[in-house]
Amino acid sequence: MKKTICMLLTCALAATALFGCGLKEGGTEEESYKAVLLVPALGDQSFYDTAAKGMEQVNEKMEGVSAKVIEMGSDESKWESAFMDAAADYDLIIGGTWQSEPYLEKAAAEYPDKKFINFDYDTDPAIENIFTMFYNTNEIGWLSGVAAAAASVSDMENANEEKVIGFIGSMDIPGINDFLVGYIEGARYVEPDIQVLTGYCNDFYDAAKAKELALSQYKSGADVIYLGAATGSSGIVDAAKEMGKYTIGVDTDQGLLYEDTDKEKAYTIITSGIKALDTSIYNAVELAKNGELKFGTHEVYGFDTDGIYLAKNHIYEEITTDSVKEWVTKAEEELKAGKITVSSAFTMSQEEVEALREGAKE
Repeated sequence: MKKTICMLLTCALAATALFGCGLKEGGTEEESYKAVLLVPALGDQSFYDTAAKGMEQVNEKMEGVSAKVIEMGSDESKWESAFMDAAADYDLIIGGTWQSEPYLEKAAAEYPDKKFINFDYDTDPAIENIFTMFYNTNEIGWLSGVAAAAASVSDMENANEEKVIGFIGSMDIPGINDFLVGYIEGARYVEPDIQVLTGYCNDFYDAAKAKELALSQYKSGADVIYLGAATGSSGIVDAAKEMGKYTIGVDTDQGLLYEDTDKEKAYTIITSGIKALDTSIYNAVELAKNGELKFGTHEVYGFDTDGIYLAKNHIYEEITTDSVKEWVTKAEEELKAGKITVSSAFTMSQEEVEALREGAKE
């Protein structure tokens, strides 16, 4: 599913220092198994950085494997050649999301003796040498909606009396709306008549647009906004700091990422709904290296398998009230026990998603 320009440059430089032209290959010349992760870019402090962390852990902990991350850039016309080049040089090639799938699939067909993973794709693989895995983003959204609504109606310092929260997504697509559907249902689990404002940047990188939307939602009564705008989410955090409001992070523990550079921003992020991208990628590489990964199959990871969870760092512990913690704990217990069924944008029509979204604004 998944900050300021200065922060992005700093993070990108740090990523370059850490990964070289991607990720510095570990191990020795005797190692025979080579794995590579292809991403558009590092430095988002969320989705792709978390995936890259999994490859970093491969280099640090896994014997007999060298791992690398290659940044392909935002120009998709170059992605096909990037996947083809990687397939020629590596044993295991990893991409992520529906954007990478056509290029990954073409390379897999061209190189049937190599193995491929799409680490965030919701469909069974079309080719036998591809493994796909996905995360229940609707459950991430649901838990995040519980936390947002519970905070909104609580006595937290920056909560107001209005029952209004917000959601800002990068694009109006199923992959983003799956978070939204869960978010609305989770919020209604706490407060059935809560209002959920929704906006889209129509871009994955537009922080200025995200900030504009966030300021509008905060001024319309929202006191918590979900960070669903990809790299552009930094603009929402800027708005939260400016307005003295809250946010809910996504994909990684975003509050901790801000703490060393801007503590005030860090403390706007109540919690984050996390995909365990790093852990699942690490485990998949290990299984593939050992010949145990079932290529040609698809796996989905949810709350019941620790594939997704809410961050409960010291910021969460400090700023949330007992009532918020109680709501979150109750929600987690019921979700784990199978008492909650969360709707998904992937099984809904666009008209149904629009009806839910519009109904939540009233």
